[in-house]
Amino acid sequence: MTFLSATIISFNEAGRIADCIRSLQGVADEIIVVDNGSTDGTPAIAKSLGAVVFEQSWLGYGPQKNFAISKAGNNWILQIDCDERLDETLRQSIILLKQSGMKGAYAIPFLHNYYDKFIRHGLQFPDKKIRLWNKQDFIWDDKHVHESLQIPGGFTITLLKGFMLHYSYTNMEHHIAKSNRYSTEGAAQLYRNGKKNYWWKIWLSPFYIFINAYFFRLGLLDGRHGFVIAKMEAITTYMKYAKLWELWKNSPPRGHSSECTYNS
Repeated sequence: MTFLSATIISFNEAGRIADCIRSLQGVADEIIVVDNGSTDGTPAIAKSLGAVVFEQSWLGYGPQKNFAISKAGNNWILQIDCDERLDETLRQSIILLKQSGMKGAYAIPFLHNYYDKFIRHGLQFPDKKIRLWNKQDFIWDDKHVHESLQIPGGFTITLLKGFMLHYSYTNMEHHIAKSNRYSTEGAAQLYRNGKKNYWWKIWLSPFYIFINAYFFRLGLLDGRHGFVIAKMEAITTYMKYAKLWELWKNSPPRGHSSECTYNS
């Protein structure tokens, strides 16, 4: 029998964390929540459902998740976000896996929900992420956004049955707010990595993202939802590169001018 810790990072997720934790009950032997100063009662809700809650100021996505893992009492980790749920098939897959023994690491198929509809085309489908692994083997990188697991060579990655249900955005206001935040964090990450901004990136990258999402990846088959999602992905890409241009323009590295970084 393998014992499993689920780890969650949270900030003002009172409306969603309860369903997340309930989907883990009977699957995870321990639920760890690391909260970033919520003011809406998120920690209290998590505690009432049996989670162990730690307070930690924001470190960035990768470091915050690593902090949560450091608090886990078991080596096997199931990482989940507040807006995600295990469907019943996935629950049973993990329960059977715990009974038979785990090895390597496990990827989980994702099904994303936008505005009350599960999306089965576009850039978001099919999608799978490694979310179940031994903490002695893997660690998150230190990126503040778009973090990823550092995976040593030679590991077997097994795809589990079932879906992680991801309730991405409940309405347009929510989507726009997160796109604004992600584009800001994405631009900052590119800037820290020394990625230069070029005028053609601002113009062509959003166009390519839309064409790829809506036509090549058949987002059009999701109807109006597919069009709005593809458009928002293009807008987010545009904002990321526009903000990167602004960072280079306002805070050029020593010995460089804003004109040479923008190439305008």
